[in-house]
Amino acid sequence: PITLIEFSDFECPYCKRGKDTMDQVLKAYPNDVKLVFKQYPLPFHQNAKPAAIASLAAHKQGKFWEFHDKLFDNQKRLTKEFFVQTATELGLNVDQFKKDLESPELAKQVDEEMKLGSKNGIQGTPGFFVNGVAV
Repeated sequence: PITLIEFSDFECPYCKRGKDTMDQVLKAYPNDVKLVFKQYPLPFHQNAKPAAIASLAAHKQGKFWEFHDKLFDNQKRLTKEFFVQTATELGLNVDQFKKDLESPELAKQVDEEMKLGSKNGIQGTPGFFVNGVAV
């Protein structure tokens, strides 16, 4: 089994290409590869951190990967309105989702994942580790 850890930014065009590559890897090796996604919104992407928080809010309701895909497929539309619209389309509890968007705990989780990435040498996105080895 192989574990891939991806540090990524929902507003980064290179991360969109990384997502497409990860989709191909997971499709080719569905029983051998596990993907772990970590948030690493770059400071010059103004919508990346809100998108990261929104993805974690969706995760709380079991829809992280579906939300993740919608964010990457709509990188030019990363607004609170889009996040709520997407939550509605995915059948999430929208009132809870909106509360979670304002959650200090989710913002802290994003910050902690960024610290973890920085501690392990991530300086830009996307950043990948294969079984703990930086690639």
